[in-house]
Amino acid sequence: MNEQSLLNNLNDAQLQAVTYTSGSLLVLAGAGSGKTKVLTTRIAWLIKNAQIGVSEVLAVTFTNKAAKEMLHRIGSILHIDTKYMWVGTFHSIALRLLRLHYQEAGLPSGFQILDSQDQQSLIKRLIKHNNIDEDRYPAKEVQGFINYQKEQGIRASELSPDNLKNKILIDLYLLYEENCNRDGLVDFTELLLRSYELLSMNLPLLNRYRQQFKHILVDEFQDTNVLQYKWLHQLVGERTMIFAVGDDDQSIYSFRGAKVANMHAFLRDFQVTEPIRLEQNYRSTQVILDAANAVIDNNSERIGKKLWTENRHDEKIRLYEGYTEEDEAYYVIDEIRQLHNAGIELNEIAILYRSNAQSRVFEQHLYNRGIAYRVYGGLRFFDRQEIKRVLAYLRLIINPSDNEAFLRVVNFPARGIGPRTIEQLQETATQLKRSLFDTVDELTGKLKVSLSKFTDLIRLMQIESKVLNLAETISYVIETSGIREHYENDPKEGEERIENLNELISAVTGFQAEDTTNPLVEFLAHAVLESGDNQANSYDSAVQLMTVHAAKGLEFKVVFVVGLEDGLFPHENCLNNLKEVEEERRLMYVAITRAKEKLYLMRACSRLMWGKRLAAPISRFVNEIPAELIKNISGVSKIGYSELSGYYDPAESNYSGMRNSRAEFEHPETKTSRVSLKDSDVTLKIGDMIKHAKFGNGKILRLNADGKKMTAEIFFIGIGKKTLDLNIANIEKV
Repeated sequence: MNEQSLLNNLNDAQLQAVTYTSGSLLVLAGAGSGKTKVLTTRIAWLIKNAQIGVSEVLAVTFTNKAAKEMLHRIGSILHIDTKYMWVGTFHSIALRLLRLHYQEAGLPSGFQILDSQDQQSLIKRLIKHNNIDEDRYPAKEVQGFINYQKEQGIRASELSPDNLKNKILIDLYLLYEENCNRDGLVDFTELLLRSYELLSMNLPLLNRYRQQFKHILVDEFQDTNVLQYKWLHQLVGERTMIFAVGDDDQSIYSFRGAKVANMHAFLRDFQVTEPIRLEQNYRSTQVILDAANAVIDNNSERIGKKLWTENRHDEKIRLYEGYTEEDEAYYVIDEIRQLHNAGIELNEIAILYRSNAQSRVFEQHLYNRGIAYRVYGGLRFFDRQEIKRVLAYLRLIINPSDNEAFLRVVNFPARGIGPRTIEQLQETATQLKRSLFDTVDELTGKLKVSLSKFTDLIRLMQIESKVLNLAETISYVIETSGIREHYENDPKEGEERIENLNELISAVTGFQAEDTTNPLVEFLAHAVLESGDNQANSYDSAVQLMTVHAAKGLEFKVVFVVGLEDGLFPHENCLNNLKEVEEERRLMYVAITRAKEKLYLMRACSRLMWGKRLAAPISRFVNEIPAELIKNISGVSKIGYSELSGYYDPAESNYSGMRNSRAEFEHPETKTSRVSLKDSDVTLKIGDMIKHAKFGNGKILRLNADGKKMTAEIFFIGIGKKTLDLNIANIEKV
C-alpha cells in the first residue's frame, strides 16, 4: 500500500493529525468524528513511512474491544501480523510488563489476577477475621477506599490516619496488601500501580522502554485517572512522541477516578501549543449537532470545539412531555412500534436514562406489548456464577495457593464442608503462615479427611491437565468437579447454566494463546480482563435499554432520552455543585450525540416519588436547546406549569395521553442446529453427553457430515478426544 492510498478518505483535520511530525499532540476528537480511523491510520502511517518497527509503537485503549478492532484494522491495512504489537488496554499492557518482569516486580511467576468480586470477598474475610464491625465498614466501601488510593498511586504505608475510621481503613489496606503479596494475587488497580512502581524503581528498565517506544498513542484520553496519566508520563522519553486522542466534552467518568483536567495538563506538560480539532461529524444530522453544541457551550473551562456535518437533514428534535412516567413510557413504546413498522430495526432504537431504576416502567410496557428488548450492561459471560466457579478450579490447577479460588469452590458442589471447618482451616493457615491448600496436609482427624478429598481432586486435575489441551482440560474440570451434574439437577436455572458451560468450552476452543507453553495461564488472564471490560455486544432485533454512561461509544438511528427532569437528569445529588452539574451536562451531550437520524427528548410532568406523586420540573438541559430546533409534540408546556405545582393527581385531569394499542411482535426464538443419526430417532447436538461401550462417558465437541458418513469428535474423560463414525459407533445419549 502506498502513502496516497493509505491517506485516502481523510478530511483535512484528520490528515493533519495522522501525518503530524512536530512533537507530541493532543487531538480533540468530537463525537462521531472518526477518531478510531485517525488512530489506526496514524499507526499504519508511522510503520509504513517512518521506518518504525511494530514493537516501537505503544497504543493504549480503555476496552479490549477497541484494542482488538485497532489491531484488526492495522493488520488489514498493512497486511502484517499484529500479534506482537504493544496495543491493548492499560490493564493488559501493565499485565504484559509484569509477566515479562515478574521477578523485578516482586511477584511469583504464576501470579493470579483478582477480579472485583474476588477482591471484595477477600476484604470481607479480612473484616470478619479481625472482628471489625461489618456494618460500619462494608466490604464494598473498603474496596472503594483501597482502589481509590491505588489509583492515586498511594500505598497503605504512605497514608497517615486523621481519625479512627480512617485508621481502620488504612489497617485493612495494609492487611489486604499482605495477603495479596503472600498468595501471589494482583487486583486490577494493582496491575498498573505495580507496573508504575516497577519502572520507577528500575531506571535501566525504564530507559529500555523509553528507547523502545518511539511513539505512544492513547485513545479516550479524557477518561484517564491520576495513576494512568503518571504511568504514561513516565514512559515518555526525550525522543518519544505521545499522541493523545480525546474529548473533554465527553468526560463522564469522574466516579471512576477520571480527571478531565488531564486534558489541560497534557497541553502544559508536553508543550502542545494548540490541539488539532476533529469537528466534522459523520454520524448525526446538523439539527442534532446544533442541539449538542448549544448544550455543551454552557460549560466553562472547555478547550472548545464545534461539531458540524455535511448531512443537512433538517428533521427537528421531538419533545414529548407526558403527564406521568406511565404516559411517557406509553408514548415511547407506541412510537417504537410505528418506527419499526416503517422499516427501522429494533436494535437501531435505544432508550437512554440517567439511572438504572428508570428501566422498570419501559421494560414492563415493552414486555406487555411483546416487543423484544434488552437491558444493556447485564452480567457478562465471564462474570456469570457457573463460569467463575469453573475458572476457580482452573486457577487452583495453576496455583494451589490461590486462597480466593480455594474458598469459592472447596464446597461447590457440596462436599459436606461446613463454615466451621473452613474457619478452623483458616485459623490454622494463619498460625502456620501457609496457604489453605498446603495447610490441609498439616491437619488431622475428620477435618483432614473431608478437606483432603478436595485437595486430592485438584492434584488429579493438575496431572490430567498436563496431557490435555486447553478445551479438554476445561471439559474435564466441568465433568470431574461435578459442576455439570449439579446444574443438571437444578430445574430452575440448570438448563441456562449448562448452556453457558458449553459455551465456555466453545470459547476456549477458539482461543489462540500467544504463549503456547502455558495457555491456561494466558486464558485465565484473558477471562479476567474481559470481565473487567465495561462494554457488551448488542443483540439483534431488540430495543436497547441502557444508562447514558453505558451508551458512550455507541450510536443508533433513533434515540429516546427519557426522564429529562431537574433532579433526575441532572441528578439531584449534583444540583448544588457546579462541577458536578457540568459533568451532568457532558452526560447530556453524550446522550444527544448517540442519535444518528431521530432524537426524542422525553419527560414526565409528574413522577411517583417516595409514594407521592410530585411535580417534575423540566430539565434545564432541554431549556438550553434553541426553540427552533425542537418540535413539541405533546403541547403540555403550552398550558403552563402553575397547575402542575405541588401534589398532582393525573386522574383528575382530562387528557388522551394513555395509549392502549398492542404491538404485534414476538420475542425472537433461539434456533439450535442439530444433526440426526441415520436409521435412528436419536438427535445429537454439540455439547450433548453420550456413553460409549468401551470409552465410557463423553461429550460431543464437533459434528461433521460428509455425504452419508457422519462423524463426531468426542471428548472422553480420562482418555481424551476420539473421532467416531456415528453410523456404526456403539453410543447412547445420556
